[in-house]
Amino acid sequence: MQTFESFGLHQDLLKAVSEAGFREPSPVQEHAIPLILAGNDIVAQAQTGTGKTAAFGLGAMNNIDPHSKNVEILVITPTRELATQVSDELYMLGRFRDIRTVTIYGGSSYSRQLSLIEKGVSVVVATPGRMLDFLKNDRLPKFAPKVVILDEADEMLDMGFLEDIEKIFTYLPKQRQTLLFSATMPEPIKKLASRILNDPKYVNITPKDNTTNEDIEQLYYVINEA
Repeated sequence: MQTFESFGLHQDLLKAVSEAGFREPSPVQEHAIPLILAGNDIVAQAQTGTGKTAAFGLGAMNNIDPHSKNVEILVITPTRELATQVSDELYMLGRFRDIRTVTIYGGSSYSRQLSLIEKGVSVVVATPGRMLDFLKNDRLPKFAPKVVILDEADEMLDMGFLEDIEKIFTYLPKQRQTLLFSATMPEPIKKLASRILNDPKYVNITPKDNTTNEDIEQLYYVINEA
């Protein structure tokens, strides 16, 4: 069994992991984090609640420059509720590295979200419709994230967002690391992965894998900035 320390993560990330009370990596973290740190594109099949946000969050945030004024990581999620949840956890994990996050979704102030991005953030967590709206209207002319993450890809398929996802990727740099996480792998998701990922590595965490780690408890606490 690997430890978070054995991954070679930045000390500031390890501090956040320790303060959150994470004891040891979950199966998806154990398998995915080393692949992400190595710069691979990955397709990871894992259920909700398996620790996948920390898996892609720790892996991706370890490799970025937190002092860059440009967006380094884009996470796309199907709903505003999940976007907020993911953003909160990434903030918690990245706060000691001064990694700033912003959440963008429909139904909230367009100008405020744009203003937050323009002030300089490392991570954008977005729903497909609002992200595509920003890109189509050329609101983010220097938008070139180094890492792009699709979270709950099968949910986005079920909600009819696949076409929006395809369009979003036409605005993204070809030189990027792409991570796709999904609880199931229906054929349209497999086809999407073949189009947007480059020689991906595969991680498949089955329910049986998770039952061997029922004693692992991972909790996190969100500390809001003043």
